Amino acid sequence: MDVAYYPGCSAHKIAREYDQSARLVCRQLDLNLHEIDDWNCCGASAAHSFNRLLAASLGARNLALASQMNTGWVTSPCPACFAALKTASLELKENKELRGAFAAGGTRSHEIKVTHLLQLLTEEIGLDIIASGVKHRLSGLKLAAYYGCLTRPARIIEFDDPEQPVSLDLLLEGLGAQTVIWSHKAECCGGALAQARTDIVLDLCGEILEAARQAGASAIVAACPLCQINLDTRQQDILTSNGTKYNLPVIYFTQLMGLAFGFSPRAMGFNRLLTDPFPLLQTLDL
Repeated sequence: MDVAYYPGCSAHKIAREYDQSARLVCRQLDLNLHEIDDWNCCGASAAHSFNRLLAASLGARNLALASQMNTGWVTSPCPACFAALKTASLELKENKELRGAFAAGGTRSHEIKVTHLLQLLTEEIGLDIIASGVKHRLSGLKLAAYYGCLTRPARIIEFDDPEQPVSLDLLLEGLGAQTVIWSHKAECCGGALAQARTDIVLDLCGEILEAARQAGASAIVAACPLCQINLDTRQQDILTSNGTKYNLPVIYFTQLMGLAFGFSPRAMGFNRLLTDPFPLLQTLDL
């Protein structure tokens, strides 16, 4: 299956391990990710609050480029990019003037299917096929599947349940892990406020980490670079502020898929995580 791939800014910089593990895992599943040539920033977080048409145009250009690749699909590993592309797709359907501006060359950018990588893997590839590729079951791991804002707003995203999502839980269970029942799986980490209001982010991340700890999780599993970075890098600041040491690794779901498929921890970029995941990995029979 060939899919246009929109990595987003994080995947090429601070979340390279997410991009690296996603590409290897997809290749293992015969899912060919073709990065969009000359893609631009999706404008996530800031653009829509400044100018709605500008924000839609940023996403629409990416969709126009993707539609020229004739795959019929575009996917992104980042929920913020995914939401921006989905919003642009909706704007293209509803705004004829905007659609006309990006119709050059016969592109039909409003028809391309936009998915998050987790959605593409669980809905189009399928949990059974993913489970069939497992070489090393992740038995013994108790994981908190963390969705954050991935499934909201529901009208635009159209993926999983907006308040009680289960897709990531089911994927991890198919890899052999156990997922915990916990209260904060769909709570916001404050990603967009990371620089402007660090105090709010620390409070939100502290609540998420505490909920995962109380549920008995040995790690948190993320599907978003902003969530992963917030929850991973803020643990030292939270320790300084309230004296609580969580020491919970925050791992991308694609990294765990790669381990289960037989890739090495280094190939999956585990060495790039700030909170040391290797004591946890030593409990696995890899």
